[in-house]
Amino acid sequence: MAPKPGNNAFLWPPPVKPGETVGVARPASAVSRADWEAGVSVLQEWGLKVRFGPELFQARAWDGAADAAAARRFEDLWLDPEVKAVLGVRGGYGCLKVLPHLDLAVLARAPKRLVGFSDLTNLLWLLHRDLRLITFHGPTVAHLAQLSPGARDNFYRWLTAPGPLPLTYGDLTVLHSGAGEGPLAGGNLTTLCHLAGTPYAPRLEGYLVFLEDHNEALYRVDRMLHHLRLAGLLEGVKGVVLGAFTHCAKGEHLLEVAAAALAPLAVPVLAGLPVGHQPENHTLPLGIRARLDAGTRSLSFPP
Repeated sequence: MAPKPGNNAFLWPPPVKPGETVGVARPASAVSRADWEAGVSVLQEWGLKVRFGPELFQARAWDGAADAAAARRFEDLWLDPEVKAVLGVRGGYGCLKVLPHLDLAVLARAPKRLVGFSDLTNLLWLLHRDLRLITFHGPTVAHLAQLSPGARDNFYRWLTAPGPLPLTYGDLTVLHSGAGEGPLAGGNLTTLCHLAGTPYAPRLEGYLVFLEDHNEALYRVDRMLHHLRLAGLLEGVKGVVLGAFTHCAKGEHLLEVAAAALAPLAVPVLAGLPVGHQPENHTLPLGIRARLDAGTRSLSFPP
């Protein structure tokens, strides 16, 4: 049973310490050697050891056996006692097909930090919902070298922090006024929409929800926002904050579309959170207690 938002029932997995090992998983698309080497160099500069397998660079077959094998590799990495956190190598496509093959009871034996974004929204949400874990919407290994210095430092702080950090993101754009509090959850808009109607569909009542996306036409963003709302996935949310919608539309048109699509929720809606497919891709813990306030134009994580 999923924990009720707001009851502090979410588990913070142990932090990663200097000199420890992180595992790199490939539940979605393969990575190029250049992006891999650039990302791993960042991890090694921090004094971390890196464990991975050759599948990171190989195409995955389309059949169910390949999806089951991907799930087993993820589990093996997760259960490795020397691996203290699991980082997605990149997003792309494929995580949804892995979900039915995961043994959540096995994963629950060794709670760890899972970090990723984009297509890894599938895994972040499932492990947060069913294992009561704090999971981390943050850069993949392939994205690490592209981050701004601030976003890279933010990633490292969340990877190594024992618990919540008191942070505030200000100067947000207000689309609908008000204030709300609750645990934070969300991720890639397209991925969340694809979970609707499945056993893994988000249950976001009581949450503050953040959304981001990349390379989608304006009409598709409009359709997906309406789809999430009409499917009931946003029923009972405490607020919505938009991250980057890179290569989607001109900003003013996207904000107009989002404001109209989310107006029936009658909750605060803000935009401009530094998260998504861009160098300013800050890490956000799913399940952290947060406050969204149109009056101060901010999203904050209280101490």
